[in-house]
Amino acid sequence: MKSIEIVSLKCYNKNGDDMERREAKEITLDLLLGDQNINADFYASLFNKYRCGDSENTPISPAGMQTVNERNNILLTEETFKDLNKIRDITRRTNQEIAYFIFGEEKPDGTVLLDTVISTYKPSGRTSASFDDLVDSLGKYVRGVETGKYSNGSKPIVCHGHTHGLTAVSDNFSFGDLISYVQFNSAHPLFKNRQIETMAMLMPPCGDYNFIMYENNPVYEGFYIFPTVNLQYENGLVERLPAYQKGDYLVNSRFTTR
Repeated sequence: MKSIEIVSLKCYNKNGDDMERREAKEITLDLLLGDQNINADFYASLFNKYRCGDSENTPISPAGMQTVNERNNILLTEETFKDLNKIRDITRRTNQEIAYFIFGEEKPDGTVLLDTVISTYKPSGRTSASFDDLVDSLGKYVRGVETGKYSNGSKPIVCHGHTHGLTAVSDNFSFGDLISYVQFNSAHPLFKNRQIETMAMLMPPCGDYNFIMYENNPVYEGFYIFPTVNLQYENGLVERLPAYQKGDYLVNSRFTTR
């Protein structure tokens, strides 16, 4: 049976005015500003204060978001940690956003192990991240899941990641970032039916390792952040990494994870 291919690149990039992007934008806007969000006034204040031209550039603070279940900690292998820091260093030198995917799995105990980083870097005049050169690698991974290549009792995970260059508000997600996360969640049938879990990561200039997921189920729809991110060295030692701690998250006092 022929494998179902990943849908249009527009699911990964911020550009494009296709119906899928507009629909994702409407969903995201409702999640942030709808009556069901107790922090809607806070997000409305961000749109009112920072909106200029393209509203997708509006910074969206993580401060008003829910956190995942406490057992869903992120665990990065030492190799993954080194690869991510190489990517962050490129952005620090060039101020260019870099796109990447991280593959991993959710263990039965809820730990999210991320162990494989896929990225390419080409000098470019554009500052926003592009996933165009990564889609083939993502498709290969998805086909591997379909054929049982990664079956080991854990659930496969794909993390959609990028960096932010330095601006006054770039420690935060952008509205466009969140729209892309909603789109990515439905970019393949295995993502939609949760055979492969999707999540996202932002590496902001402040040095935090910020992971987030878009949850869409009958009980709750919204964005959840991961307050606990750990690095596991090859010798087995584990070190806590900063997540949502060091940045300017557009609140009167620094945001402390709960």
